[in-house]
Amino acid sequence: MPRLLPLALAALALLLCACGRSAPTRYYLLEAATPPASTAALPARTLRLAPVALPEYLDRNGIVTRGPGTQVTVAQFHIWAESLQAGVRRSVQGALAPALLPTGVAVLAPSDEDKSDYLLQLDLQRLDGSLAGTAALEARWTLRDRHDAVLDRGVYTAEEAVPGSGETGADYAALTAAESRLVRGLGAHLAERLPPLLRGRP
Repeated sequence: MPRLLPLALAALALLLCACGRSAPTRYYLLEAATPPASTAALPARTLRLAPVALPEYLDRNGIVTRGPGTQVTVAQFHIWAESLQAGVRRSVQGALAPALLPTGVAVLAPSDEDKSDYLLQLDLQRLDGSLAGTAALEARWTLRDRHDAVLDRGVYTAEEAVPGSGETGADYAALTAAESRLVRGLGAHLAERLPPLLRGRP
């Protein structure tokens, strides 16, 4: 029996080491494909994009996936590298800045909380999907002037296919890539919708 004790202790140590190892944490960003706007001087009129409103189930670090029925899962090892609201705001601002410059409106940076001539509010109702399935986005938007009067509002919805590989890391990468395309689509929609509303306004 004493001879078996060292072997048993060694086996126990190996087992504890194996249990102590966890999967590596992977971080993801929403990809904004629009190049930053460049101009010698910014227009006097400004638009500020308010912090994006999120439903509570999306307001977390882990990437949310949809299951059957009403089931949702929050990933433990696949998380956003920045808050989801910050990523959506950054991507939409990147799409709006070059689109609004020709109308004489500058989009303020996220850190610039000065009063603006226009305020764009985004209420993200949904941005999730299933691995090897479909990703979906639903957002409501409201454009206000400096007097808080509503100039226009709308709803944007879209879906994207999520290709599956059977490998968890690759499937999460595919899901976040699809969600990036959805957010870029929202930005492109607003970049087309807002200029006619703002052109010629004082």
